[in-house]
Amino acid sequence: MLSQRIEFQPERDRDIFSAVAAAPAVFLLRGEDANSEPYVSKTANLRRRLQRLLSPPEERTKRLNLRDRVRWIEYTLTGSDFESGFVLYQVLRAVFPGLTRIACGCASRLSSSCIWKTNFPRFDYNAAGRISGKRISGNNVYYGPFASRVAAEKFMNDALDFFKMRRCVEDLHPDPKFPGCVYSEMKMCLAPCFRGCTDDEYRAEVVRVEIFWTRAANR
Repeated sequence: MLSQRIEFQPERDRDIFSAVAAAPAVFLLRGEDANSEPYVSKTANLRRRLQRLLSPPEERTKRLNLRDRVRWIEYTLTGSDFESGFVLYQVLRAVFPGLTRIACGCASRLSSSCIWKTNFPRFDYNAAGRISGKRISGNNVYYGPFASRVAAEKFMNDALDFFKMRRCVEDLHPDPKFPGCVYSEMKMCLAPCFRGCTDDEYRAEVVRVEIFWTRAANR
């Protein structure tokens, strides 16, 4: 599940810390008992986080310290916060399946959804938090719900970094004379706004996004 595994020996903690990258990662800490619940989290700096959790405890501090409880360190380095969140979700779902279902199933407490429209597709929002029958059509795919609009926007921006669907919200009137935007300049969008691609090319990119998120939701 996680790509790297290290045995933690307190007497060799400095060597272990120096061998771990100071980079974003998802990690898991296990005790001697393989059946005990592990500690699972993500971090922007794995080395620093492990030092905080596994170094000798400071006097008169309430900071969490797991030095005497951890035998194994498992981790996977990640390239972005979006990837970290996705890998963390997979790990939590595998390690704590019941808890993950509860955490991901509390739709009544969540306030907004991300709606994917398939008319020159883009991401859009249902900020009301409810999807009525009038809003649902066979041409839309719905992802969510999310805890807030901010969370939905972060999902959209991070997800689209992997693909070349458009991020603009205007209705399209494709015109070769249209100047495009910064995303088309950076080759992060296929630019249907000025016919930078054919309808079939854009449709193929949409299918890639749909397959990716359908597989992610079903894992």
